[in-house]
Amino acid sequence: MAAQVKQTIFDFEDFSFGRKFGMLGKLYVTQLAKSLKHLGIERQFSVLVLLEKMGNQCSQKVIGEMLHIDKAMMVGVIDDLSKKGFIKRTQNPNDRREYWIQLTEKGKESMPEILATVRRLNKSIMKGIPQTEVKKLHSQLETIYKNLKDISK
Repeated sequence: MAAQVKQTIFDFEDFSFGRKFGMLGKLYVTQLAKSLKHLGIERQFSVLVLLEKMGNQCSQKVIGEMLHIDKAMMVGVIDDLSKKGFIKRTQNPNDRREYWIQLTEKGKESMPEILATVRRLNKSIMKGIPQTEVKKLHSQLETIYKNLKDISK
């Protein structure tokens, strides 16, 4: 019988940040999806949160760019959220190739619970970390993001 492994990749400083972030992201999204399942939202809650943060109207293209969702996948996400009644898609009258995405009444009514659930989970995962360090982490993650964008140019 094999011995149980007590180490994780987080024990290794030189292990890929991408893998570490990927594991954290997967665990986080899975937990959030479980907490929001009763609303009929699976993994598309980020689109709803972004719409709420952007003032309830944003182009489909901007949403895709901000969340790094490719065009084909974005169409499916928007179709799914639309079928479930959380958003509506309207064609931009000035540019027929562009679609505006807005929260519906159902979407707006769901936002307080979605945001409260995100806040609760964020607070839970940051347990034991001082608020000043959490703010620093947000800043550091933004720096890492910008550095990766610069490297990829």
